[in-house]
Order: sequence, then structure tokens, then C-alpha cells
Amino acid sequence: MVFDLFKSRRRARLRAMPPPPRWREILEQNLPIFNRLTEEDQSELLGHAKVFISEKHFEGAGGLQLTDEIRITIAGQACLLLLHRDTDYYPELTSIIVYPSGYTATEERHIGGGIWEEGAEDRLGHTGLRLSALVLAWDAVRHGAAAPTDGQNLVLHEFAHQLEFENQSVDGTPALETRGDLIARARVMSAGFDAL
Repeated sequence: MVFDLFKSRRRARLRAMPPPPRWREILEQNLPIFNRLTEEDQSELLGHAKVFISEKHFEGAGGLQLTDEIRITIAGQACLLLLHRDTDYYPELTSIIVYPSGYTATEERHIGGGIWEEGAEDRLGHTGLRLSALVLAWDAVRHGAAAPTDGQNLVLHEFAHQLEFENQSVDGTPALETRGDLIARARVMSAGFDAL
């Protein structure tokens, strides 16, 4: 309980501090949707990004040297999903690993009937339920941020999985507080699927 109070106060202090000026410039340039947010939502997003960057470990892979541009472009997109909600900042996630572009992973896949297959799979990103890391390809991150209407945002996709993992399941539903929230979500999602 004391730890939660300390964490909450530390996060509030971080959100209240002004962000580095370069962060806003990066978001305005790399994340066009940022420019369409209200001033209040921009401030909230920048506040969340400060907490996110301070709590998550970023690591470059495949020779990628991490920069503030990479961190804030990823954090800005990930924090879009946190706007207007109480959040614990993706509590199951500790590390973000970033490759310069797509990468190949070797994995075992269940085919069915007790049969497993092992092999290489080309990927742009990945995360898992009990995997405290999330992997992203930087070129796909940039593309997804720059083209908000193409339905191909890798960061939103992988971080939506992290929201789903908050209730320790993989059923496509994020952790919700009440049955009413679940019913409202079902109504909104059904209308969205029908429109799609």
C-alpha cells in the first residue's frame, strides 16, 4: 500500500513536469494524430509518455542505436491507448526491444492434434501473456505512426495486447472495472464491427 502511494505520487510529479521541448516536436512530426488532439489531450499524452519512458527499459537490437526520437515515437503511440483512463502503465511490461526492421524468430507452433511445428517466422513485432517484453521493428513503428488511417499500426496492435493481458487473459477484452463497462464495450465494439 505504501509502495502504491509512493508510485502514485512519483507519477503525478513526473506528469506535472514540463516535457523536453524536443518531445513535442518529435510527436508533431512523427505522429500526425498528435496534432489533431485537443491541447488537454496533448498534455495528458505527454504526461503519460514521461511516466512510460521513466518506467520502461528500451533496448536496441540488431545494431539499432536508440534515440529520443525512437523512445518518444513509441511512447506517444503506446500512450494514446491510455488517454482518459486510470492506468498502471502496462504493468506486465518491463522492456521494449526495438530492431531496425523486421526480424526472424524461431518458435514452436501448435498445429493441432498433438502436433507441434518448429521453424522460423518473419516478424515486425511480438509480445506475449507472460512475456515481460515487447518487440518492435522501428521502420514499421514509423510507418504506422505516419499513416494513421491505413489500419496498420504495429505499436497500437502490440500495446493493445498488453492492455488485454492486464486481466491475465487473451480473450480480446482489456481489464474493465464493472459489468456495465463490459456491456458498454460490447455495444461499441459490435457497432464498430458492423460498420467495418
